[in-house]
Amino acid sequence: MTGQDLTGTQTGDKVRIRIGVHAGQRGIVEEVHESSLLVAFEAGEKAAVPLEAITNYSLAARRAWETMPKRAGRPAGTAARKQMVSLRIEIDLWQRLGQAAESGLVSSREQAVNVWIRGGLERLKSSDTSQ
Repeated sequence: MTGQDLTGTQTGDKVRIRIGVHAGQRGIVEEVHESSLLVAFEAGEKAAVPLEAITNYSLAARRAWETMPKRAGRPAGTAARKQMVSLRIEIDLWQRLGQAAESGLVSSREQAVNVWIRGGLERLKSSDTSQ
């Protein structure tokens, strides 16, 4: 038995046969019965196939669309706005920063650079107001 719940299989669904004489073949469901399907193959042949012998690609796609978020990407307002920039950083520093990220010392190169620049700007601001 496949892990796929085949409830909801419809006429026109694209399927692949997993076991039996037609194993590996793909076809389109022409009729849905209680425990089997009539599947039409590309060569024109048709066969009755037990439900548990198929993988239903159309059903999987329908279910994915149902659960898919309506908008791709990060939800609005969850992250600070960002601007893509290009920086020239010495190779050895970039490599060391990558090693720090891999070892978990920083969560990412980007995050580390943002934190350090922000801290440097705050220090500049506080030293400017203390004069």
